[in-house]
Amino acid sequence: MLDKIEPNLLWYQRLTVAAALLMLLPLPIMQYVGEEGLMAMKSYEMYVRGDYLHPSILGTIWPHSPLWHWPVIGISNLIGWQHVDISVRLVSVFSSWLTAAMAGFTAAWLFKHRTEAGWLAALIYLTMGEVAFWYGWLGYLDATFGLFVFSSIALLWRAIAEESLKWFIISLLLVSLAFMTKNITAYALYGFSGLILLWQLQRWQLLKKPLFLLFGLSALIVPWLQQTYVVLPGANTASVSINDALRNFSGFGLLDYLQHWLSYPLLFIGRAFPLTLFFIWLWLRRKFIYTADDSIKVAALILLACLLPFWLSAGATPRYLIPFYGLAALIITGLSLQLDRKQLQTAIKLVALIIILKIPFSLAILPYIKDWRPERDVKVVAEEIMQISKDAPLQSQNDVATGLAIAAYIDVWRQDKPPVTWYAGKATGLYILAEVETPEFGQLVKHWRLRGDHVYLYWKAEN
Repeated sequence: MLDKIEPNLLWYQRLTVAAALLMLLPLPIMQYVGEEGLMAMKSYEMYVRGDYLHPSILGTIWPHSPLWHWPVIGISNLIGWQHVDISVRLVSVFSSWLTAAMAGFTAAWLFKHRTEAGWLAALIYLTMGEVAFWYGWLGYLDATFGLFVFSSIALLWRAIAEESLKWFIISLLLVSLAFMTKNITAYALYGFSGLILLWQLQRWQLLKKPLFLLFGLSALIVPWLQQTYVVLPGANTASVSINDALRNFSGFGLLDYLQHWLSYPLLFIGRAFPLTLFFIWLWLRRKFIYTADDSIKVAALILLACLLPFWLSAGATPRYLIPFYGLAALIITGLSLQLDRKQLQTAIKLVALIIILKIPFSLAILPYIKDWRPERDVKVVAEEIMQISKDAPLQSQNDVATGLAIAAYIDVWRQDKPPVTWYAGKATGLYILAEVETPEFGQLVKHWRLRGDHVYLYWKAEN
């Protein structure tokens, strides 16, 4: 099959559709991974409480943005809440598809001299390793946050280049949705990008246009409205975001910083494989001399400006890089269009190989790593806890990923009962899930070693 692939529009379209559809493979197979149980729990608790503005965890309201949970609730109402694990992943897959579409839309505008540029950019985005194999489908909010951040930057680029108020307003709406999905860092990334674009495109005169200034300043009302009318008294989304950011800089030594500074850009390049590695190989073999045209240069500068705060910290994780893969796709598309036909054909074959590898990865490799090995089956433990507890109340003091996954499964498997809530240490006549040995909770019923964590089930008899 790979021998038949040609670098033309038809093959780009075929491979893009295949890459998009194969992103659905892991959805019904995998048990909760990492924080997916937490995301499912927050969505279900919002639905049960009928409160669609305040996410909660084990019954406790958290000052997190609610927007991401709304499509999860809608999808779960359609396919059934017992499939909420699929719902949280579908939101990420849909977000990845839309990000690919925005990458294609932007590439078609930037490289309008090549009719195939749009489909090529969409294909490159969907087959980047981080997107195809992990965060592109994983039920976290990162893919959705990445969609809105990248789309807002892409349309801001067009708005500034064309001095278009229409695209500027749409970009402001998108960055506001990014804020409502995660946090206020969306505005910072948007602002960094705007400064780079004004500088590179020499459009400083836009700062003097009243309508641009008016709409730009009005976008800042959204965080104020969120804080004033949505966030509960005593909570503050901005302080949560600032504290999260500061944690990435505190408690680290010089060696930690040096290691991070050296590894973080390499991590980004490596996880954007295969074409990033292909271009490095061509460059090392002196088989490719690229031309940094204006579009590639601007995209690279925006990428660097957005990446810099996370690069400078020592605690930034790969999750923070998700919004930037769309920019990387634009850069790689521009470079790919400079390849000769034989080199481009090799690049597309590598992309096709990634698509093919997604099948065994999704059906066997990833389930084996995460679910099939001993002490990995969360569902079995959740079912056993339900059998033991029967109709008795169940609460939890286990808020690590494994404990939250167990509670999330139990919530939707027994929808006739209230969701599992946090044990405050007073109630009796109930079962309690614990993360550590806690004899004061009463009789230890059973202990499990699960995914590297400990899970304890206690019976707290009535006084």
